Amino acid sequence: MAQKYVVVGRKNPQKPQEPAKFYAMARSNRRVDTDEIIGRISERSSFSIGELKGCITEFLLEMKNQLALGNIVLLGDMGSFRITIATGIATDTAEKFKAATCIKTARVRFRPGTMLADMCKAMKYTLVRLDRDEEGNDVIIPEPNPGGGDDGETPDPGL
Repeated sequence: MAQKYVVVGRKNPQKPQEPAKFYAMARSNRRVDTDEIIGRISERSSFSIGELKGCITEFLLEMKNQLALGNIVLLGDMGSFRITIATGIATDTAEKFKAATCIKTARVRFRPGTMLADMCKAMKYTLVRLDRDEEGNDVIIPEPNPGGGDDGETPDPGL
């Protein structure tokens, strides 16, 4: 399956007089929640829905605890999670720096591992067009590609 994308024009806010440049933006098909993933795993394994929900809940709780302790959580080939800090106000000296007034926020950052990095390297792409339905929702319409890749599309050998 290929990753769908649209081409969008964006102006440089620092140079508004320059014309927009065009960039690819990934488009998702739909949102898949934890319950759906748990259901799919339960159908193809011997784990019950309750066991999977309990395992995921406990895993997330322990992950939160480890991040709060300042640890990096490694998920093997999947990747890792760590805490980063954004400074809001820089100071002239280290002595003047106070966490309560100088640190803006903390964030959880994910760094993909080899499994996801390899997936991205092998990614195929399909250009789509956006339309709006009667309710004003975005509707993705695949672009026809009779030329076999003239629009930057990478053909998907799985089709």
